[in-house]
Amino acid sequence: MKKYLLLCLSVLMVFQMNAYAVSFDNKSLPSGDLSVIKPQMTYILKASCNLTITADGQAQVESSIVGYIGVTGVEIKAELQQYKNGVWSSINSWTKSSNNYRLNLAESTQVSKGYSYRVVATVTAYSGNDSETRSIVSDEDTY
Repeated sequence: MKKYLLLCLSVLMVFQMNAYAVSFDNKSLPSGDLSVIKPQMTYILKASCNLTITADGQAQVESSIVGYIGVTGVEIKAELQQYKNGVWSSINSWTKSSNNYRLNLAESTQVSKGYSYRVVATVTAYSGNDSETRSIVSDEDTY
């Protein structure tokens, strides 16, 4: 009788574990950014890069960086690129730096009609002799 009871309990435990494993799926994960594992930067808190081309062909380039507390300087290098003959080529660039923990760059230039454009921004945060760099690519815009 003990062997039979032990066998029944073992079978029941196996089925119970399988039922739990099968009942777990992606829908039971939290929605939004909570379910995504993201590497954290040491010195860069936030960084962004945007491109807007107006109806008259004025490319407006914007980029920003915000460092964590303790950052002693930041830098933005923004490069406007044109997609031509299957290749992205740099057509203009700007650099701006500050001995602060935050910085905004806003520039504009005229672009030629019939091409796609994007901005590649390289942002760097400094803390003493250490630094951290991140590259960001804007969405493409066509004129």
